[in-house]
Amino acid sequence: METTLASSEPLEIRVERDGSHTVVRVAGAVVGRGSECDVRLEDPLASRAHCRIERLGTEVYVVDLGSANGTWVDGLRIERRAIGAYASVRIGSTMLRLAGTFADRLAAAESTQTQQHTREREMLELVLTVARALEAEERVERMATLLIDAGISLTRAERGFVFLIQEGRTSLAVGRNFAGEPVAAPEAKVSRTLLQRALASTRPLLLQDAASDGEFAGVESISDLGLRSLLAVPLRGCGRVLGLLLVDHRLASGAFREEDVTLLAGLAALAGLHLAAAEDRRSLTSAHRRITTLQRELGKRVQDRAASRPEEPAAASGLHGLIGVSPVMQRLTAEIERILHTEVPVLIEGDSGTGKELVARALHVHGPRGSKPFVIENCGALPDTLLESELFGHVKGAFTGATRDRIGRFEEADGGTLFLDEVGEMSEAMQSRLLRVLQEGEIRRVGSNEVLKVDVRVIAATNVDLSEHVRTNRFREDLYYRLKVVGLLMPPLRTRDGDVRLLVEHFLELEAAESGRLPRSLTPEAIELLESYSWPGNVRQLRNEARRLALLGEGPVHLTDISHEVREGAAAGMPSAEDPGQGASFKERMEALEFSMLRDALKREPNNQSRAADILGITRFALKRMMTRYEDRLPGTATAKSGPEED
Repeated sequence: METTLASSEPLEIRVERDGSHTVVRVAGAVVGRGSECDVRLEDPLASRAHCRIERLGTEVYVVDLGSANGTWVDGLRIERRAIGAYASVRIGSTMLRLAGTFADRLAAAESTQTQQHTREREMLELVLTVARALEAEERVERMATLLIDAGISLTRAERGFVFLIQEGRTSLAVGRNFAGEPVAAPEAKVSRTLLQRALASTRPLLLQDAASDGEFAGVESISDLGLRSLLAVPLRGCGRVLGLLLVDHRLASGAFREEDVTLLAGLAALAGLHLAAAEDRRSLTSAHRRITTLQRELGKRVQDRAASRPEEPAAASGLHGLIGVSPVMQRLTAEIERILHTEVPVLIEGDSGTGKELVARALHVHGPRGSKPFVIENCGALPDTLLESELFGHVKGAFTGATRDRIGRFEEADGGTLFLDEVGEMSEAMQSRLLRVLQEGEIRRVGSNEVLKVDVRVIAATNVDLSEHVRTNRFREDLYYRLKVVGLLMPPLRTRDGDVRLLVEHFLELEAAESGRLPRSLTPEAIELLESYSWPGNVRQLRNEARRLALLGEGPVHLTDISHEVREGAAAGMPSAEDPGQGASFKERMEALEFSMLRDALKREPNNQSRAADILGITRFALKRMMTRYEDRLPGTATAKSGPEED
């Protein structure tokens, strides 16, 4: 039976009342008691113009015309309503129904429409089910299987395939048929020509008969495989092509329609996002495994390298944390080794950042108190009241905020070593208290009258010229000699020939081990630049530069990787008569500049080294070290000796 209705086909209306009926054929009808009505009713309950029955396309509507007793469809009073093939319309005691061929055709059309709605609902439910399954699934292979089964169901295909692509090659190929059975060797079941064409296209590829399609006619792989109907859509996610979803039918031409293209493209778009996320998760997991493996290999390499370097000069001393092969470091190491097994007080002098704390720690670790506490206090960081409490402790109620007893650094270091950094910043009052403790070996907590015995070795450090402070009455002479039973002078980094490269390589290895990376190497140009810089912040500044280089890059360190401050500082300088010329290395040019500035400062203040040092912006100790380096180039001996003002 035909299931379509012509818009010109007349309506057949069956009118029933009091057990009798008549059939009226009209294109459209006004129903009522009036003589002008198309369908006239002999019913006193009907209005003159009661309702209208009208055609709109393939649908039939009943419209009430403001009747007194109302128009009723299937027991419900209506104003306007579409009616089906078997609907009943009641007006008073009269019943109207659609009848004849028209009713049969309308019933058939309704059945077809119901089937279509059922099919659409099933497809929607299938897509939602697949969406939920993909959301919960993490395995790419299982996602591909779900996607194929859904594609076959939506398009009524014979077979389905998913091909995933990574770096231009197929990373996954899955095939299944309409019975849910795997297709063996899926890559061999689809023409490579078709696959490449579909992957290169931004739109779905629909072939009604692959063997006779103008673009693919004569392609042997298509003929050999017996391909007929084929539909392929790209799988895209996160802005990249992941692969292809393909369905085919080998027995029928024209098996797929445009609506199948829309359905499969929508399914592919939904799946692409989940596949991309799953691929990314798999890549991250793989990367994590590789990183873990590299970290283990790196740790072993660092250990092996450390084990292979004990004979190198840098580690020959075996002193804790001290690295250097320069003559000044070798002299310092020799001085330290001579006093390692003593417990005498030591004063370590030198510029900030030269590593005074490392020397103090080496003296402690390798000395007779190595198993006891090593305690540090920065004397320049606190005012007198707090410094006194920090060093000697306090009792509850000694001052506002002292809510409990607290031991000081001397008690913490009892039996061990106390390192007093920046001791030259102490006030005169604190100098007196410290001297008393060093002389008597006793302390008294703030707010307490109880005297406590302590056994502490004191190692002090300063970045100022304490002898100059003593001379100008800014530091107690008796405390100075009490602290400086043995004095050590830390060389600035710019005087440590050959140590810069050694130190920066050591720091790069430390940073690499902490971050799980391979250590960066230094190019010859980078080494020359680093060794040419004056490093005003000394080893501390070099360590920070190495940390920056390790964090901000990988592979060899080039000139452009080094910080602007270091590059500009190494290149900066005034013209000098001692300039060795453009062909000289960075290091030679910097040494020439340094000597020129030293010579000029000594000419301006030949009898006062302190003032000469002020001109250069360095300490008197730094000036002396610089003079020692260039003593063979300084004219005469007058400039190399202290003037009478400094004797």
